Amino acid sequence: MCWAVSTCGYLSFSVLSFVGGIHLIFKILYPYLPLWIHDLVLCMSLGEATIHIFCISMLLFIKVTLKEPRHGKISNLVLLGYTAVVVIVFLFSPLGVMDLYACKPISHIAYVIASTALTVCMFRELRTNKEAKHALITLLPITAALIFDALNAYLGFINITYLELGTVLALAYQIVNLVIDLRIQYKEAIRYQQLQKELYESRVAIMVSQIQPHFLYNSLTSIAMMCSINPETAQEATITFAEYLRGNMDSLKQKTPVPFTKELEHLKKYLYIEKLRFGEDLNIEYDIQATGFMLPQLSIQPLVENAVKHGVGMKREGGTVTIATRETETAYEVIVSDDGVGFDTEAVKNDGRSHVGMDNVRRRLDEMCGGKVEITSQIGQGTVSRVIIPKQRSILTQKTRRNSHENTMR
Repeated sequence: MCWAVSTCGYLSFSVLSFVGGIHLIFKILYPYLPLWIHDLVLCMSLGEATIHIFCISMLLFIKVTLKEPRHGKISNLVLLGYTAVVVIVFLFSPLGVMDLYACKPISHIAYVIASTALTVCMFRELRTNKEAKHALITLLPITAALIFDALNAYLGFINITYLELGTVLALAYQIVNLVIDLRIQYKEAIRYQQLQKELYESRVAIMVSQIQPHFLYNSLTSIAMMCSINPETAQEATITFAEYLRGNMDSLKQKTPVPFTKELEHLKKYLYIEKLRFGEDLNIEYDIQATGFMLPQLSIQPLVENAVKHGVGMKREGGTVTIATRETETAYEVIVSDDGVGFDTEAVKNDGRSHVGMDNVRRRLDEMCGGKVEITSQIGQGTVSRVIIPKQRSILTQKTRRNSHENTMR
């Protein structure tokens, strides 16, 4: 993002432009000030005050541009030093200790030293700090104008004030830069809308991929068969099936990660229904050793679904699906393993099946919590799918969710 859209940049340049405008207005009205203010020394003091305040605003404008810590310390010292010189001159002048007009060279030299020091810092940051480039281009015409005006005040070679021209050039550059940045923001807004649309379509694709017609048919058929054999089990299965469908529908509205415990509840409902279908051919085991993390909703189910349908389900004698969690020093892990038929990981993309669910899982894990999926498999031995979620991102996600909840409660 360019400098002109920086909040501090806007504020400091606005202050600089405002003070510059006051100074220019004061210079225009200066010949008429004695009509209202009879003290000529006070009139001159006001004129000097406006130019020094303008110079302080200029140094502040440079300071907010600097990003490196050491340059920040230098800018603080320079700004405080120049401000101290100006304050001392203006405090002692009314007491007769110093002559304000005679001290003008001192204040001018102090400003030249201060602005030179900050400009050198800015030049050193040009390669790493894009804001410094825009600030420097804005600074050059105003600084050059101040230097010419100072020379003109002592040499009197031409009756013109350069500050007006320098300020106009700086404002013109900032206006052009602002227009460019607004166009960039407009393009980013359009891109954001496109991403939101893609995210919604992604959620729809996930829901559709996880509620396939054959799954609905098999689930309802199993429940119907139990209605006459075991009505109580059929009733429990119907309630579980309804809760499973509600969880999938709710995923369309869920834009932030959810606690793993909530995802685990949804997985148990899904596996309960699959258990009705496969019976004794499907064994489910849980080894949950960590639950204090968050992840995108319905991000584990595609892995479990693959383990059931394409792993254990394809094995004649059935098998076992295990869901486990682990906590390491840097991450949380969710491990879905099966002892099914396995597959060739190199040829999986050409197996004729739709992988929209897995593609969306990988993208959502990466975008929402910086996670990733690692899959290993051996034909005839089974498959292990490992979801790895970095702890740092998980902690930030939990804090963001907690703050959002607190704001909602308020």
